[in-house]
Amino acid sequence: MNAREFNYLNTIFDRSEDGLMICDARGRILKMNRAAERLNGIKACEVVGKDVRALVQEGQINRSATQEVIETLRQVSLVQTTPRSGVTLLVTGTPVFNADNEILYVVVNERDISLIEDMKRELAQVRQESQKMRDELTELTLLELKNNHIVAQSSSMKQTLRLAMKLARIDSSNILIQGESGTGKGLLAKFIHANSLWSKKSFIQINCAALPENLLEAELFGYERGAFTGARESGKAGLFELAAGGTLFLDEIGELSLGVQAKLLKYLDDHEIMPVGGTRAKKIDCSIIAATNRNLDQRTLKHQFRLDLLHRLNTFTLFIPPLRDRPEDILELTATCLKKYNKRYNRRTYIGYKAYEALKSYAFPGNVRELINIIKQAVVMCDRRFLDDYIIRATENLRPRVTTVASFAGDASLSEKLNRIEYEMLIQAVGRCRTTREAAVFLGISQPTVVRKLKKHGMTMEKQTV
Repeated sequence: MNAREFNYLNTIFDRSEDGLMICDARGRILKMNRAAERLNGIKACEVVGKDVRALVQEGQINRSATQEVIETLRQVSLVQTTPRSGVTLLVTGTPVFNADNEILYVVVNERDISLIEDMKRELAQVRQESQKMRDELTELTLLELKNNHIVAQSSSMKQTLRLAMKLARIDSSNILIQGESGTGKGLLAKFIHANSLWSKKSFIQINCAALPENLLEAELFGYERGAFTGARESGKAGLFELAAGGTLFLDEIGELSLGVQAKLLKYLDDHEIMPVGGTRAKKIDCSIIAATNRNLDQRTLKHQFRLDLLHRLNTFTLFIPPLRDRPEDILELTATCLKKYNKRYNRRTYIGYKAYEALKSYAFPGNVRELINIIKQAVVMCDRRFLDDYIIRATENLRPRVTTVASFAGDASLSEKLNRIEYEMLIQAVGRCRTTREAAVFLGISQPTVVRKLKKHGMTMEKQTV
């Protein structure tokens, strides 16, 4: 190579925007260009002739590509930090072999990737801001949930819906919703399903308190041909199969018998069901949401609910506060219901301050369901457009009354007095409960006893919906 060619190559080496270094087979630095000086924050005269290992030991670089090339006999790429210059480098060391396949030199190429790192940080920041905007949009969505029949003006209900939205986004299963009867556990379950990855599939729900054990088991898990007397000849698919790929909502989960609880636990463990009368398990994949107004911890202590099933069901627990603890929602629900039933029944009724105060001070043992019924009855039954007097009377009549022996006629017998107390308690149960099973829980007696006493007093349970 003549002098002209050498100067030509040396100029290219020195003017390269990438840092370039040449090291010998022992790791000593032979040559360094200007870009390498700038990127590493050092002068060539300071390091030429030094072993790259010494640079690592002195803390001038954190890793050496040259060292790793010599150790591995192959090309190495790594990210290197340089404290002096404060930049991050992508360093590639390439071995140059002789005819005997021995390393003669290591050519090191360095490229500043600090800009890329800055862009990554900026991208992460943009993503955080984007997530913040999505969260803010979610907040706005929560305020517009009236379109989905859910009102959330109170901070406690907003927090419940935030958690529900989060669980829906991460596609979580085994969610337990707790709350008093009438608080809207079914609506919250539908809200989770509608915002989850399962939303395009079926949402199947069942009230576990509505059917006796043998029928409930057949409904949930299905049955094979001839499984029991009266069974379809072709058999029947259960609700688990119908909910495959979607969501199965088990309302009143606390009313399940121990036998059905065991089968449900098996599904939660291995996602397999065994139809009634079947011999082969079926693989089913669906999201499970359960709800209850019972204290499951107490039921486990009484051996009425399996502790292992409770642990599987309450992986994620949501609590819906009672309506009496969120007065902001009472006002918003009242306005929403009034608008809804005015439109449905072609009325133009309205409510004043006194009615709102009466509703706010009422305990609402039946929660949202009871409020809806009060407003609906007022719109339909009141002849006047101004509903305050009707609603005030309705809430006063629904307030718990203490019945004493002195409140009856002095000549009434003990049997008559007990009969009157029984009648009044049944009136309360009919007003607050949807089924005889719910009434049994409310009154603390058995379901057959409820049926018998309703018949005795000429009363019926009218099925109501939220």
